[in-house]
Amino acid sequence: MSMKRVKKSDGTIHIVNENFLDKILKTGDEVLEDQAIDRTPPTITAKMLEDDLKRTKANEAKRYLNETDWYAHRKAETGKAIPDDVLEKRAQARIDASVE
Repeated sequence: MSMKRVKKSDGTIHIVNENFLDKILKTGDEVLEDQAIDRTPPTITAKMLEDDLKRTKANEAKRYLNETDWYAHRKAETGKAIPDDVLEKRAQARIDASVE
């Protein structure tokens, strides 16, 4: 049983058994070409992987900055120091986040 796509004159598309086309088709209707579906997996290049890694690293850096913003707020409001390790990681995160 072979099925065909039929575009009716009102723009709707129907799937019809090919044996019944002559009974279904009206003036203005159109039998659409069969569409081949390309199932070939996309080619992943080294550049694509590199770009993806950069995006991932930038997103992780932005997340770290968001998670540690409270240290900066606390320092601004109370004067309490930001731990050195957090300051170093935030500095690196700002660099990583800006590389996109």
